[in-house]
Amino acid sequence: MYGGKRSLKELPQELKPREKLLQRGVEGLTEEELLAIILGSGTKHMDVLSLSRELLKMGWKELSKLSVEGLKERFKGIGDAKACQIKALIELSKRINDPYEGIYINTPEDAYKFLREKMDDRKEHLVALYLSPANRLIEYHVIAIGRMNALHAEPKEVLYHAINSACHGIIIAHNHPKGELKPSREDLAFTRRLKDACQLMGFELHDHLILNSKGFISLRREGFM
Repeated sequence: MYGGKRSLKELPQELKPREKLLQRGVEGLTEEELLAIILGSGTKHMDVLSLSRELLKMGWKELSKLSVEGLKERFKGIGDAKACQIKALIELSKRINDPYEGIYINTPEDAYKFLREKMDDRKEHLVALYLSPANRLIEYHVIAIGRMNALHAEPKEVLYHAINSACHGIIIAHNHPKGELKPSREDLAFTRRLKDACQLMGFELHDHLILNSKGFISLRREGFM
């Protein structure tokens, strides 16, 4: 331990990760050194490199599970500012690697635009879009695949991914490969069951779309929800 709240400026020249980055490039730094650059300084009890080392011992996956308060409790000397830096870094890294970066589903048209190329007209598919509170697309999953005009699924299959993604809202959609866009009694019954389950679990069911080769309808817009 170096002791005390030493910043990057106070470290010996050979230990300064910023200087190493400038000389060798970002690829030449360890994760510990990269994290130290982002944090900038340590705590009362640890210099910045030691703090980075302690954080990385836990691993990114476990760190991501901790709240701001959890980080402060787990690592002595970390305050709100440092904990927020760590949480922001983890969230930013998720978004950088997000396959749905920049995709927002604000209208039924947005959902249809995203889904129309993903449906297979040979079979009926039930899919779900999982959204953030700002309607940013977090995840997309195929829930079930049926025969030409028959498909069975349960609300729990939709909610399984909702819980894992920690989403706020859900849009489901299914296609009628050879049928009309008009919802069947089974479509409406499933929508009601899913809506009730979502309310019970704290999710918002935004819409249920039915698609075919000619277009789509929104059950919410049509007054069925």
